[in-house]
Amino acid sequence: MDWASELGAWGAVSVAEEERGAHSGDVSGHAASLPQVVVWPRDGAGVAGILAWANERGVAVTPWGAGTSVEGNPIPVAGGILLSLARMDRILEVSLEGKYGVVEAGVKYRELNRALAGTGLHFAVEVGGDATVGGMIGNNAAGPKAVKYGATKEHVLGLEVVLADGRRMRTGSKAWKQSCGYNLTQLMVGSEGTLGVIIEATVRLTAVPEFVEVLVAEFGSVEEAVGCVGRMRGLDAGALEFLDGSFMGFLGEAERDTLFCEFHREGDGEAAERICLGGGAVSVRRGTEAADRERLWGARLRAYTAAGEAHAGSKLLTTDTAVPLGTFGAMVGYLREELVNRGLVGYLLGHVGDGNLHVILPYKDRAEWEKVKEFSRAAVGRSLELGGTASGEHGVGMGKREHLEAEHGREAVEVMRMIKRGMDPKGILNPGKVLPG
Repeated sequence: MDWASELGAWGAVSVAEEERGAHSGDVSGHAASLPQVVVWPRDGAGVAGILAWANERGVAVTPWGAGTSVEGNPIPVAGGILLSLARMDRILEVSLEGKYGVVEAGVKYRELNRALAGTGLHFAVEVGGDATVGGMIGNNAAGPKAVKYGATKEHVLGLEVVLADGRRMRTGSKAWKQSCGYNLTQLMVGSEGTLGVIIEATVRLTAVPEFVEVLVAEFGSVEEAVGCVGRMRGLDAGALEFLDGSFMGFLGEAERDTLFCEFHREGDGEAAERICLGGGAVSVRRGTEAADRERLWGARLRAYTAAGEAHAGSKLLTTDTAVPLGTFGAMVGYLREELVNRGLVGYLLGHVGDGNLHVILPYKDRAEWEKVKEFSRAAVGRSLELGGTASGEHGVGMGKREHLEAEHGREAVEVMRMIKRGMDPKGILNPGKVLPG
């Protein structure tokens, strides 16, 4: 079958090995898989045509944003069509009065914020990679600012989605407050392209903080650091981040458990300093000027990149558990002990304000991969015992499917399967993701 010539009616097409290889894996360590063809649709009609064509023939379709996910979410494990939304990157509407924006799925969130510069508004979700808005919605991405602004789901007002058979569906509206029928918008958020392909989003825009102060506090123990975070709950915190002492030492800093905090109200930085010093901090530094904020925040910003650079030739697996706020310290202690017991190198960092904790684990070969995967399984098991989750912000993808039933229960997973069968009866949409095999 000459797929390229048939699919070319709806967009640019490539079967070149270079392009197929560039769209065969994300930034995770999960095994890459080549699609048969890469297609870049021009518009929503193109996406609809491609899906109708693929559904009729039973061909797998894997949506692709920017490839920045870390759980294998856009890897085309069943081959077929790699559907890249990268060229659907128009900002269609911005309403400063209505505080919303309408964008195509391929718009990168940083580009949206550059377009909003000077308006006093921004798209408030911030993640590490240069992700697309559609990809962030598909994964329900979060990041350091989630402690104040929440995950992506809090910022999606409406969507346009192409269903598996090519039909187009609109959900939600431009209103900030909605209560009309089943919430199909939120059904699509976090579905990772397994229920439909998001082609357009109406997103909430939020006021840019007028005041920003950064505080870095070093402690002698994680218990002291976490205890102080609990006493900061009344402050206007834009971020509450944690790096453990071993990670700080690796980054060339003092080997102490460290909090990186951002505050958006004058006086809160000073109040947080008092809390930290009263809670056992051995050092507290603050800054409000842009250069000072950048310098103080520097170790946190370079953490992931530095881990990759220090282990050139290795891949990285990043865990993504999230636990109830009162158990963060216990989770850190467990993970540290597991790293020692298993003889693994691992770097701990987390969004302590919302209980989300990551361990970055380098590995070089299949044997090391199995070791880090077993560590990840143990981390998820402990998180669930503490009342937490297997995935705080990275989604399920390929890597967390095996934990879905343990977290949600058999009946809930069967309801998810019912939804999947109803919306994608031929199973063409991003197969091998989210639901257990």
